[in-house]
Amino acid sequence: MDKKFYKNNRKRLFELLPDKCVAVVSSGYSVNRSADEDYDFTANNNFFYLTGIKQAEVHLILIKDGENKSEKLYIDAFDEMYAKWIGHKLTKKEASDICGIAQKDIFYKAAYEKDLDALIKEYKTVYIDLEKGKNVNYNSFGLTLAQKLVANDVKDIYPLVIKLRSAKQNAEIELFKEAIDVTKEGINELMRHAKPGMYEYQLEAYYNFSIKQNGNREFAFKTIAASGKNATTLHYSTNDCVMQDGDLILFDLGARAGGYCADISRTFPINGKFNELQKTIYNIVLAANKRIIKIAKAGMTIAELQAACVESLTQDCLKAGLIKKAEDIKKYYFHGVSHSIGLDTHDPIDRNAPLPVGAVISDEPGLYFPEYNIGVRIEDDLLLLKSKAVNLSEDIIKEVDDIEAFMSAK
Repeated sequence: MDKKFYKNNRKRLFELLPDKCVAVVSSGYSVNRSADEDYDFTANNNFFYLTGIKQAEVHLILIKDGENKSEKLYIDAFDEMYAKWIGHKLTKKEASDICGIAQKDIFYKAAYEKDLDALIKEYKTVYIDLEKGKNVNYNSFGLTLAQKLVANDVKDIYPLVIKLRSAKQNAEIELFKEAIDVTKEGINELMRHAKPGMYEYQLEAYYNFSIKQNGNREFAFKTIAASGKNATTLHYSTNDCVMQDGDLILFDLGARAGGYCADISRTFPINGKFNELQKTIYNIVLAANKRIIKIAKAGMTIAELQAACVESLTQDCLKAGLIKKAEDIKKYYFHGVSHSIGLDTHDPIDRNAPLPVGAVISDEPGLYFPEYNIGVRIEDDLLLLKSKAVNLSEDIIKEVDDIEAFMSAK
C-alpha cells in the first residue's frame, strides 16, 4: 500500500477529531509465549490502518489545535545486538517511507514518555484506543495509559477509526481481490487432492502449500477442515479426523494480502460425488447464499440480511421435509449470515447501522444436521455498492455440477 493511503487515513481521522485534543494509538506489545520465545507479533489493526507499520511498541501521536494538525511517531533506536539476534528494526527513513510522516517528526522511543506528559498537560482531551479483549485480564498501551490520565477527559478513538475502516477504499478492494484469488487456488488444490482415508490435516496441507507457494501469504485465520459430523460444529478446528468415503468436508479458510482477509467457505464431497440428501441440503444453502447476493446493497443492515437468509432456509427446508415447523430451523442454522471483513476477519462494525457504500461483508448461510453427519456452509465475500452487491469471490466454484466435474477431472 502506498504511503499516501496512510496519510489520507490520518487526514480523515483528523476531520473526526474535535479541536484542542491529542490522540495516541500504539502498535501493541510483543507477548511472551514461554521461556525465551514470543508469540508472533500482530500489530493493532487501528494503528496499522493509520501507519502501515507492523513493528511492536511503536507509538503514533496526533495533535489537533485549530488549523495546526501535527503528527509524531516514536520507534525503537537501532540496536546492533538485537539486529544480530532477532532482526532489523525500522530506521526513521524506512518508517517515513511506509507511513508518510516526515523524518523530522519521527523520534526514538526514549522521548515518548516525556513528550506525551507535556502534551497531556497542555491538552485536556485525550483520545486513546480503548479496545478491550474477551479476557478480563487483557491490557494494552491504551488501557494502561487511560489509568494514568485521571486529570484528563479521556475519549475512545476506537469507534472513530472503525467508522473509517467500515467503508473500503479502492486500494483496499484490490487487496481483497488478491487475497481471494490466492484462496481460490488453494481451494482448487483441496478439491484436486481429496480422497477418502486421508486425515483432514493432510488435505489441509495442500491448501497451506498453495498459499505459501503463491507469495508466502499469511493466513487470515485458523483453517476449519471439518469432515462428516465434524462439520456440524461451527468452529471445529482440530482437523485431525480421518475423512470417510461418502462424507462431505467443509472448509472455512482465507489468505491475507497486505493485511486484508479473504473469508471463504466451501463444502464438497470427499469422494467427488454428492449423494441425494447431501445435494438437497447443499442446494438449499446455495439458494440462500444467492438470495443474499441478489438483495444485498449499501443502506441495508446485517439484521435485514439475516432475516432474508432465515426465511430462505426455513421455506426450503419445510418444502424438502427436513423440518416440520418453521421454528425448527433454529436447530440447524444458529449463526449470522454476515459480518464485516477487512484487516480483521470479523472486522468491527456497528451491526445495527446501515451498511455503507464500500463495505465488504461475508455471505455465509449454513445448515448443520448431526443426525445425517452433514454440515454445509457456503461463504462468499461481497462488496456493497449503492444499488447492488458485487461478489468478489464469484470465480470460486460452488454449483454441484461444477464441483463434481472439477473433482472428476483431477
